[in-house]
Amino acid sequence: MKPVRFDPKVHHELLNLWRKPWEETMTPDALPEYGFVVPDKAAGFLYRTDSSVALIEGIIAAPGLSKEDRNEAVNAIVAAVRDEARRQGFKLLLGYSQLDAIKNRAERFGFIHVGPGFHMVALDLTKPDPEGL
Repeated sequence: MKPVRFDPKVHHELLNLWRKPWEETMTPDALPEYGFVVPDKAAGFLYRTDSSVALIEGIIAAPGLSKEDRNEAVNAIVAAVRDEARRQGFKLLLGYSQLDAIKNRAERFGFIHVGPGFHMVALDLTKPDPEGL
């Protein structure tokens, strides 16, 4: 699966449709410039800072996907965000979630678990990627 750059004119309504089961909406101005979409499957975003640290956030998958399709699509999104953060010169990529599945996926990508409660994970972008990712 190959992610494409997020285009609000093309993809924004799709994201709102995916958020509908949680009664969440997001206006286009709340999303950062750099996002990626696996069409009809998943999306995620790179939030840039004025430091060497960036955030991976807003990862969402379409409801009803098989576990295999969801995993493949979200892995492609995480890889695209990671690669873009590196390309832009960031040295640390942070993410957080309450979900164990997100923490576990992050660890497969080489993130480390930072603390209890919310799962905060961090990826040193100056190190090579784990094998197979």
